[in-house]
Amino acid sequence: MNLLRVPIPQPTGDFPIVQYADDTLMMLQADASQLIFLKALLHSFLESTGLKVNYSKSHMYSINVNEEKMTHLANTLGYDIGSMSFTYLGLPMGTTKPHIEDFTPMMDRIERRLSACSTWLSYSGRLEMVNSAITPITTYAMCTIKLPKGVIDNIDRARKQCLWRGNDAQKKGGNLVAWEVVMQPKEKGGLGVLNLRLQNDALLLKHLFKFYNKVDTPWVHLVWSKYYTTKVPHASREVGSFWWKDVLRLSIVFRGIAKCEIGDGLTVCFWDDMWSDAVLSQEFPRLASFASNENASVLEVMQATDLDELFFLPLSQQAFEEYEVLQLHLQNLPYDADAKDCWLPTWGNVYTSRRFYSHVFSTMEAHPIFKAIWKSRCTPRVKFFAWLVLVDRLNTRMSCATVVKRRPLITYSSTAPSRRNVGQSSILTGMTRCNFRIDWYRRDRFTMFLSSRRQP
Repeated sequence: MNLLRVPIPQPTGDFPIVQYADDTLMMLQADASQLIFLKALLHSFLESTGLKVNYSKSHMYSINVNEEKMTHLANTLGYDIGSMSFTYLGLPMGTTKPHIEDFTPMMDRIERRLSACSTWLSYSGRLEMVNSAITPITTYAMCTIKLPKGVIDNIDRARKQCLWRGNDAQKKGGNLVAWEVVMQPKEKGGLGVLNLRLQNDALLLKHLFKFYNKVDTPWVHLVWSKYYTTKVPHASREVGSFWWKDVLRLSIVFRGIAKCEIGDGLTVCFWDDMWSDAVLSQEFPRLASFASNENASVLEVMQATDLDELFFLPLSQQAFEEYEVLQLHLQNLPYDADAKDCWLPTWGNVYTSRRFYSHVFSTMEAHPIFKAIWKSRCTPRVKFFAWLVLVDRLNTRMSCATVVKRRPLITYSSTAPSRRNVGQSSILTGMTRCNFRIDWYRRDRFTMFLSSRRQP
């Protein structure tokens, strides 16, 4: 019947409504007649299904509506008046960028996970707790919002405490290994703890992959029709909401790991994007310096009818030579004005956050022994111990003191073995002069060490 009007013009004409289970979020014009039509529809829904809307638990939020009119609209529908920002499905919703205090519920959940039992866990057990119980709490929020630096720092503080000190915040002693090393992948010499800043960017890049490929999604259609009908997004000034600005700022990262297969050329910068065999501003630097519009799209260049539209004339001799080579290159280019541009990552046809995260560390060099340790069949506690030895962060004083308290050590002289209690300095000397240790360090891979601890 077209009684409800779309509050935001959209090319598809879809009504803006978000529904998850029994939670419904709708956007309407601030008009009393629209609310009366909505209430009539809800009443018809009640009569046909028997399901009644609980108005006392429903709220109305205003955007650029004065208080007097808002009170009138709330009385018309029978809703309570809420205030921005509010929480929907666990995420802060509002017209302004969330502050650190808006993420307090998520940070409190992480603090509660630092249970007393973590004090009694080994390092390997705490590592598993960080990776499996604490870090996943942030994934849902990172898929949607660019987390503030203060929030990530607070979460990292909790993860460091869980890994190195358990639940005891007063425990003396700092972190055995730098947090930047801990967050490296296991095969690259780290412990595989997620780098939250990098993971946040990796998850948000999914939105750019959908946006540049013009996936059939309402928000993609809305942003393209509202802001970029004739402009390249990353070559234009920032517009839109705080969420979209945060996402679009990652375009420089996305363009570094993706190449465009040209369709109409609307989403690609002619000079600075990777859509040919090389970036044209680097392949034809002298000609690019004469360009009248450095941010011109491929579509604009292909539709140009005169050389004056593209370059400042006259061209230099070197620039003209490059122009002739570029003309031959463009003549062999498969260009289809009716097709869409297709952006594909360098590793395949589909973008995934996991592949991007691995791609960032792909050029990092590390000894293959790290991968061998974590792939071995040793117990997790032995693997963690071997990793501490490899990164030269074994807490020798503490370990030796513990060993001395538990049992005496056997030392061997040139004549006969004897049993005696040994101090810490003697133990350190024994570790450095141990034939097993010397043979162990001489090997490229610790085959002897690993095989002696494999489970049957």
